[in-house]
Amino acid sequence: LGLLEKHKDYVERAQDFHRKVKRINNLRKKAAEKNPDEFYFGMVNAKTKNGVHVEERRDGSEKLTHSEVSLMKSQDLSYLHMKRAVDEKKAGRLQDQLHLLTENPMNKHTIFLDDEKQIQNFDAAEHFDTAPELAGRAFNRPRKSQLASDEVLTGPSNMKEMKKAERQREAKYRELSQRLKRGKQLTRVMERKQTEKNVMGKGRKRKVADSEGGKPPVYKWQKKRQ
Repeated sequence: LGLLEKHKDYVERAQDFHRKVKRINNLRKKAAEKNPDEFYFGMVNAKTKNGVHVEERRDGSEKLTHSEVSLMKSQDLSYLHMKRAVDEKKAGRLQDQLHLLTENPMNKHTIFLDDEKQIQNFDAAEHFDTAPELAGRAFNRPRKSQLASDEVLTGPSNMKEMKKAERQREAKYRELSQRLKRGKQLTRVMERKQTEKNVMGKGRKRKVADSEGGKPPVYKWQKKRQ
């Protein structure tokens, strides 16, 4: 016979049935006592279409004209341009600062020589007038005269200051990475916004490629005779 219904199962099923009956009776009573001339402000943006309740959007986007939407997209592009320029400027400053904090140079120093003999006899320490162990540095590379006069910039004096400097350098690297990443994201958003604005313009066009990899879709406009 399988599992038999216990008393508690019967009680739960009966209570659920009575709750549904009560809800249906309340709805019938509300429908019978409803005033046909009753008005709610929600009725302004709501209607029934083929027996289905449909509520219109309330943000007003469908009421904007074509020129107003185009102007809003232009303002969005101007704001994105400004934000990307700010990030690029701050990222450039961070790169300049990190160039002075890292042991590995972020750029190259090219030295031009006249002939093969000078290349073979080239000495970086002699060329930069510094100690041989400092010739490979990209920063804090004092001359021999500065080394003799004790005018050299010293680093952190103890382990605590060294750890603090290391944390600051890591924080700057994280900030630089985030700003570069955000710059790429803003560029993709700007490309999509510009495409949307171009599509809203005049002229016959057709889509030749869908959006892929975060890039906007590609459209081709029909040429016009000038």
